[in-house]
Amino acid sequence: MVKLIDVARTAGVGAGTASRALSGNGSVDRETKERVIAVAKQLGYSPDVAARALRERRTRTIGLLLPDLANEFYTASVAVLQQELSDAGYQLVIASTGNDPSTERIALQTMIDQRVEGIVHVPVDADLVLPTTVPIVQLNRQSASRQAAAASDDLAGVDELTTAIVHAGHRDIAVIVGPTGFSTSRNRLLGALRAAERAGIPQSERPLDGARLRVRHAPLTVDGGAQAVAQLFPDLPSCLIALSSRLVMGALRECGDRGIHVPESLSLAGYGDPDWFSIWRPGITTFAPNLTEMGRQAARLLLAQLAGEETGPPALIPGKVQVRGSVTGLSAG
Repeated sequence: MVKLIDVARTAGVGAGTASRALSGNGSVDRETKERVIAVAKQLGYSPDVAARALRERRTRTIGLLLPDLANEFYTASVAVLQQELSDAGYQLVIASTGNDPSTERIALQTMIDQRVEGIVHVPVDADLVLPTTVPIVQLNRQSASRQAAAASDDLAGVDELTTAIVHAGHRDIAVIVGPTGFSTSRNRLLGALRAAERAGIPQSERPLDGARLRVRHAPLTVDGGAQAVAQLFPDLPSCLIALSSRLVMGALRECGDRGIHVPESLSLAGYGDPDWFSIWRPGITTFAPNLTEMGRQAARLLLAQLAGEETGPPALIPGKVQVRGSVTGLSAG
């Protein structure tokens, strides 16, 4: 096995210089650093991370807690988050909570027991008392505790989406949204309600002068979306807004099973923008949050905390309404 001293001898430097060149800690001139790195690659040197962690009393790891590892919603955020942290010398340790509060508590404690230096966290239990021994940044959702956070400006985005739907002539609208305990559900629903109120559309189960907005809360799953549509049938709205990509998929499945054609029989708008939203024809009109920027901001907020800096209020990141063919009366041009 190639050791650090082998790299140092071949590069013609001392072991301390070689260590600083490879770790990025300490001052080494550029030419020497490049020579040491080239020699390390040539010899196939791999640093003993565990030993270095013991010496420095640092693990150089960051914990990431996600509700669902299979959810494409987080893919773009995690990719840029990982790159930003890697560039700063940190590696991610990832765990899934399954949207279960008890699993979330265990995962958090496990991360701390593993001595991660910081945590990026998509909260499940809004009232969970979070540890103060390690910097924490919340991603997408926010809990009741005051934490640094990087989240999409869903309130403004869904307001804009709903306003566009109203302007397209739809005044009988139904909204499917996630559980009430999630900040994302509350913000998305509030955006729809605010736009409807501004347009004079009441939140009601029965139409008043042909106008109403109905709300259905559902688990953020395909089955949840399907069951919400089943609850609305046969008294369908003019336009359905399903405020997660999984809810959209469930709504489409139920519509297909019942012979309801989108958009001929029912207009449909969504949230998020997975690839299949544009591949499915005639395309899903949606509010697309800026997932890459969410990941970038989460990483930078955490790195700022690790450097002892104040991070201020949550970073709310604007997204974009994508107009496609699933809502009648709307035009992309």
